[in-house]
Amino acid sequence: MNIVVYSEDPEYIKVASSYFPNEKIVAVSTSDTKYADELHVVDKMDEEAIAKYLASLKPDLLITGSTKRDKVVGAYAAGLLKYPILPDVIEISGNKAKRVVYSGMGIAELEFNTPIVVSISKKNVEAKERQTQKKNVNLEEGKVKKIEVKQKGGEGVDLSSAQIIVSVGRGIGSKENIKFADELARAIGGALGGSRPITADLGWLPEDRQIGLSGLKVKPKVYFALGISGQPQHLAGIKDSKIIVAVNTDKNAPIVENADYIVVGDVIKFCQEMVKKVGKK
Repeated sequence: MNIVVYSEDPEYIKVASSYFPNEKIVAVSTSDTKYADELHVVDKMDEEAIAKYLASLKPDLLITGSTKRDKVVGAYAAGLLKYPILPDVIEISGNKAKRVVYSGMGIAELEFNTPIVVSISKKNVEAKERQTQKKNVNLEEGKVKKIEVKQKGGEGVDLSSAQIIVSVGRGIGSKENIKFADELARAIGGALGGSRPITADLGWLPEDRQIGLSGLKVKPKVYFALGISGQPQHLAGIKDSKIIVAVNTDKNAPIVENADYIVVGDVIKFCQEMVKKVGKK
């Protein structure tokens, strides 16, 4: 079987390799990896050009990661190849795959036939390093041309490995009030995250801090949900947290039923008092 894996993040290539330890893996990426038999290093990040190159490899199984660019490339390649797509897979065994359904309330096990495009979720896996042969690929120019590159503001953060997360929802009140949650996160050695409305809808935090089914799935030791109502898609992203602390003025918010500890009160005052308490130690 001709298996081709594409992702801008080499961690997804490692995950794909763990699913097929005895199969030849051809990886396409701008990044280096030790978990493929062949690595085709493309010279530019052009979704259209990469998709066309992937299609030219005529894979039986095309696996992509789940970053936004990965999904765009996967969908484009599927269209060129006229392959079906199986998205957001959390496990593959042979021709069987598992994916989260009903906003995290269940896991479906599906059988698939090749050819197909599958996007996979990132997770910690053990995979054997391979003797990787590298090939540099000069892609054809796509229709979209890069005019300017601007760096995103703020510090990068890896919420998927954070042990303590302070996450904010609409209940924080305003973009200016996020500083209080950020101060709390820094005081207790945590990372700052947010719900979909805060990141994708309002833009008060970068989208790489979005937690939930359509964002990141996290599993910290402690998760502070500040002013988060607790919609199913958000709960699906935090269900593996060891302890959930909900702070909300609404004692009937859905998050309350899913929390280990509940504070009914003002989010800003909670942050300020917690920072004071920590500062005294």
